Amino acid sequence: MAKIEFENLLRCPITASELYSLDPSALANLNQRIQDGQIKNQSQEVHRTPLQGALQSTQADLFYPIEDGIYCLLPDLALYGNFSSHDTKEVTQRTKANVKQFYDDFGWKAGEDGVYQDARDSEDLRQVSEEYILRCHLRLNKHLQQGGTFLLDVASGPIQYPAYLTYSEHFTYRVCADISFRALKEAKKKLADKGIYLLCDVTNLPLNAQAMDAVISLHTLYHVPKEEQLKAYDELYRVLKPGGTSVVVYSWGGRSALMNGLLLPIKAYSYLKRKIVSAKSTQVLYFYAHSYRWFQNEIEAKYSAKLYAWRSVNVPFLKTFIHSKLAGRFLLKLIYWLENRAPEVMGRIGAYPLFVAKK
Repeated sequence: MAKIEFENLLRCPITASELYSLDPSALANLNQRIQDGQIKNQSQEVHRTPLQGALQSTQADLFYPIEDGIYCLLPDLALYGNFSSHDTKEVTQRTKANVKQFYDDFGWKAGEDGVYQDARDSEDLRQVSEEYILRCHLRLNKHLQQGGTFLLDVASGPIQYPAYLTYSEHFTYRVCADISFRALKEAKKKLADKGIYLLCDVTNLPLNAQAMDAVISLHTLYHVPKEEQLKAYDELYRVLKPGGTSVVVYSWGGRSALMNGLLLPIKAYSYLKRKIVSAKSTQVLYFYAHSYRWFQNEIEAKYSAKLYAWRSVNVPFLKTFIHSKLAGRFLLKLIYWLENRAPEVMGRIGAYPLFVAKK
């Protein structure tokens, strides 16, 4: 029932028409067409691999694979019968492809201890910071309504931290949407039947308007091409039901007044780390952080979004100043208290703000 209910909420990312899942007979017919060389991919090359499952557009001879229970709804993965392929913007698509490749090949690789490469590179995993980071992760729960059928998690990744599981505790299903197939396979290991899995593009969500009860997106928008970040936010709001809440974790990057106002060792550490990473690996992840004025003019003004602190300090700060023998835990308790005491101010000047919008 849930699968049928959810599929009724899907739309084609190319034609915006409704999609429906092929029954066994229709799927066998499609696979016969594949065998006969009648189905092509986006590059107009003949597609030769039979499908485990598929969705079809109601308005075109256009199909999307379902693989390992994952709805593959990236436009570039569409398969065409008697329907012309679509054009793409080369620069934008190249940036997105690089982000996809980064996470498929590198970011979401887990070590023997279960820790993902993304966490090793971008988080402080030391014990001294553990409680503070956990409490910041749990902040999203304060802004989500407690209940609903579908929580949409955009760029869900593999649900890499245990605290992330708490976001969907009061929802029947968590819809994991990500551009990385590896991420969705990892998320499926943790959510199983509570999860629904969409391989898709945040700037073109394959969902009907007002389909989701709540929406979250952590550390996503600043990896979207800068000219499409507003479009991505528009999509998050479009698919949100009236009365629902969207919660987005963003980064001010080098524009954070608090981080820029700190001492030189932080900047030196960040510079050195970039040099070390670039020397060790050719894997580079796209990043662009807009300014607070962009938030005011584009997000706050259009959607009456509120700004709060998610986490006001970044990893260079933590690794430079926070140490067990130097009252590190006490300092983090003080920072957390300040973030709760003045969430709007700390969200404005700190490293990672929360954008919260109610529809």
